[in-house]
Amino acid sequence: MRGVILAAGQGRRMGHYTGDVPKAFLEFDGRTLYDRQCALLEPHVDETAVVLGYRHETVLERFDPENPLILEDWDRYENAASLLLALGRIDDDLLVLNGDVLVDMREIGRLTGQFDALGGRLNLVGCIPGLQDVETAIRWDETGRVTAYGLIEGHQHAGFGVVSRDHRMAAIRVLRTRLHDWYPCVYPLTPTRPLLIPADRHVEINRPADLDRARTWLASERIRCA
Repeated sequence: MRGVILAAGQGRRMGHYTGDVPKAFLEFDGRTLYDRQCALLEPHVDETAVVLGYRHETVLERFDPENPLILEDWDRYENAASLLLALGRIDDDLLVLNGDVLVDMREIGRLTGQFDALGGRLNLVGCIPGLQDVETAIRWDETGRVTAYGLIEGHQHAGFGVVSRDHRMAAIRVLRTRLHDWYPCVYPLTPTRPLLIPADRHVEINRPADLDRARTWLASERIRCA
């Protein structure tokens, strides 16, 4: 399995914090989000790529990330284009992590363990329990197959998942026609199951106030994060 961090966007809601680097390369408590994310993925993948777009020259010069994939015209598309680039370059099972989330390492392990238990035949997508309609959400049917994604009532998308190599070409075909969509649109259109994770084992950084929330989350004795 290979890892990929999607970090091409600007993160405008962060204001001046992302004036010269994308969210994944914000430093707090002495480390970048990217560094923490790579440490989370490292036990489960052979290597981790990062999709860059906004201020990628600065990122390359300042942080020298391993395996950078540069998305040209990043500002013309949504992050479906980022996943399409990664799938086109990497012929393997792909563990995908949004560039603005941290997840308890036990949930990453549970995701990869379930993927292995299913023989790699299905994609998996992380979801937070509890129906809501204010964030992008995932729905599935009585058989456990994902059927819908978007600004709908459902379980909040947690910003991580696995796209199986078995469905790589199908995912590429879907994403080629949906470059202006969010990448989880691929999940209802390829065989995918949800993985429910506790809400307190996940933190997303969208606004400046979320940096303090992330610090508190990382300091909790209940959380295990690299």
